[in-house]
Amino acid sequence: MKKTLLAILTLISFQIYAQDCGGRYETEIYDTVNVATVDFGSAVNAAGDTQILKMDIYTAQGDTGTNRPVVIFCFGGSFVGGARTSSELVSFARSFAKRGYVCASIDYRVAASAFDLLQEEKMVKVVFGAVQDGKAAIRYFRKDARNGNALGIDSTQVFIGGTSAGGILAINLAYVDDVNKLTPTWQTWAAQIGGLEGNSGNPGYCSQPDGVFSFAGAVGDTSFIDANDVPFYSCHATGDQTVQYGYGKPINGLAPVYLYGSGDIETRMTNLGIYNSVDTYSGADHPPLNGTNLATTTTNLSTFLFNILDCNPNNLKHADQQSCKNSTIIPGDTVSGIARLNHDNDLTVYPNPANNYIVVKSIVSFEQIAVVDILGRVVFNENFSKTLSRTIYLESLTEGTYFVKVMANGVWQTERLSVK
Repeated sequence: MKKTLLAILTLISFQIYAQDCGGRYETEIYDTVNVATVDFGSAVNAAGDTQILKMDIYTAQGDTGTNRPVVIFCFGGSFVGGARTSSELVSFARSFAKRGYVCASIDYRVAASAFDLLQEEKMVKVVFGAVQDGKAAIRYFRKDARNGNALGIDSTQVFIGGTSAGGILAINLAYVDDVNKLTPTWQTWAAQIGGLEGNSGNPGYCSQPDGVFSFAGAVGDTSFIDANDVPFYSCHATGDQTVQYGYGKPINGLAPVYLYGSGDIETRMTNLGIYNSVDTYSGADHPPLNGTNLATTTTNLSTFLFNILDCNPNNLKHADQQSCKNSTIIPGDTVSGIARLNHDNDLTVYPNPANNYIVVKSIVSFEQIAVVDILGRVVFNENFSKTLSRTIYLESLTEGTYFVKVMANGVWQTERLSVK
């Protein structure tokens, strides 16, 4: 009798629990998925060509939800190959779209040659170029939500992850949220390609994800992860030599950098009290998605995401978790596609018109300045420790109209500048 009563109470509890999310997101509730391919940005790739970045967006046929979380998938391929149509990503995207999510599998730029990954500078630039593309994809959805929300998403619940290199992209995108976390050399290299945000598309919108996952990914340093960072899920094989489960050089030790794999990330997050879930497999499969592991990972990733959804009253997020919820975009205040953030009196740029130099001041500390020309091209970019004032020199600029972009706490502000 006690077992029967317990079963009844468990069933009632489950039904109430599921109803908070309208019966969505835990299991597949739709049968058919529609796929649409869109351009979400562009950037100069390793070959020096402008690459149009595309994503395949997966939605369930008949799903009329208007407040749906987004799950973004990034392919694997050691940052030298791969495609957004990878079989495991298609499987994940279809399954999660059937659960009620809006899913996307995205392009990102890769190296011109595998030999580039043997040189530290080129490898760092390739990885952070890919991170920039991932950020552009996140911004694409937030831009759409702000401008009519044709995709019917909740822009405060955007999750990103991927396989191998795609997992490395997503993890570093989430946890390298301040350029000062990087070594001075890496800061220089990142600045040379446009900083952490880059110029891949949809500027002015927040690129912070609300959760991150990986299938055999890694992070540059576990110290990048802070106590208020977003939750993490991973699956990883302990004998993986392509991306090690612990600390080591990827690509069978041939890469010029060391990374921290899922095991070390789990330890760091557990010590910080951040919700995380890692499926550990024996062997050396990379990624460990063969056989029944794909189905297991799909189920466990689904549970992880459900556990951090806002509609779930028992969600496991920290109350002070980093998010984009406090970012404000003033509707209609855009110039050359750059959305203006916060209030006018936050930022002062003088003299204006300018000649040889400008002084940038803000009432809140900032960590990055970029100058963009009328065509949207970045002509100056600098990252530094947080400050309230910065002088930059403009001798290299021709006469014309520019836009000064300042990043403070992950939010961009913009001022028009005339150079005489």
